[in-house]
Amino acid sequence: MAVNYAVVYSDPADADLERMSFQLAGRGPEYAAKWEAGLRQAVRELPDFPGPLSHARDEEASVHYKREVRRLLFYGSTRRSGTPVRILFALLPPAPDDPPKTAETVIFLLRLLHGAQSLLPDEPAA
Repeated sequence: MAVNYAVVYSDPADADLERMSFQLAGRGPEYAAKWEAGLRQAVRELPDFPGPLSHARDEEASVHYKREVRRLLFYGSTRRSGTPVRILFALLPPAPDDPPKTAETVIFLLRLLHGAQSLLPDEPAA
């Protein structure tokens, strides 16, 4: 029996997406729209195979959020090499107040980060 997944963006993930789209708009509105459409398509495909065998565990995020966090690397709509975006997500049970049969598991998008961008703020210079 297949598991029914729902994808939910956290507020920080929404803000990350908005910030990245705004930055990419400097390359042209068509480029930014194509990039965002590609990212959203990659996220829509997460329920096809979201488990531990399909996506690497993100150690930094797992420590930061104190739960297992997985990552999907997104290289852009052209799929060329370059700096990927790390899509950080966790698999969670649905909330108690969710309608019955909405989903058996929630794919909760925590953050969208550029390549090696850290979750932790930069350390102040001494």
